[in-house]
Amino acid sequence: MSNSSASSATIVAVAVLENGRFCEGQGRALIFDAQIYLGDDCPALLAALKYFNADNQAFDPVGFYIVIARVAKMEPSANISLDDQNRESYYDLVGDVVRLIPIAKDGVSPLYTPYIEICGTVEHVDDLANTFSIDAHQYVSSLRTNSTGASSTSQRPFKSILPVECAFPNTARWTKSSKKLMPQPHRYISVTGFITGRKVKTVQGSEPETDRFTVEVDSIVFLGRPVVVKSSGSISGPSTSGTPGKPGLKFDFSQVPRPAKRRRIEEN
Repeated sequence: MSNSSASSATIVAVAVLENGRFCEGQGRALIFDAQIYLGDDCPALLAALKYFNADNQAFDPVGFYIVIARVAKMEPSANISLDDQNRESYYDLVGDVVRLIPIAKDGVSPLYTPYIEICGTVEHVDDLANTFSIDAHQYVSSLRTNSTGASSTSQRPFKSILPVECAFPNTARWTKSSKKLMPQPHRYISVTGFITGRKVKTVQGSEPETDRFTVEVDSIVFLGRPVVVKSSGSISGPSTSGTPGKPGLKFDFSQVPRPAKRRRIEEN
């Protein structure tokens, strides 16, 4: 059996949301039917996504959004507030929205904090501040070194890392579990969350520079040895055959005008 604490699945996509409906007994939680484009020759993914409408936001009957969501394959009897349970088989995915960014006619508002995923080893834990730090080593081509190990403009090697300080938000979701989930030093983990700021350091005679980015944790996964689970039955290849639109949905991707194909400019 696989360890559920050592895996995760997050999708980032442009999605068409419609059929918003309340989740019975869950306050402001809404369920949306979300269509996600997979290409002209492949049926769109249909996902049932739950969104906690904390700000009591109003939604159009059909809306376009940038969606970040934790997802799983749809299973029978999932609680997605359907009047007709026979429609359950139409869905490919079910999930919880982490962030929903509306795409307006006049563009997308830039006033959303960035969402980031970091994998790495815990460098330091501050039990009093309830924070932990990761120096994620990430190769970036502009930080590559020459054959001597130094950068092209410097005599010292680059440190190609993203240093972050992670903290659990003070919310009901984390109040009881943050202490239990605080990782130990040298533990390999994966963290997703929102970049909320930066910590700077000042060297006398120099301008202040960023020392570490601060991240508000949204999810944490403790990574260990991979577990291979034997699957039963055969798995067919990806389906690319077109299918009729699924009942109950107002939007279809065939309504979107296709840009004219441009001829590639050959190099001389």
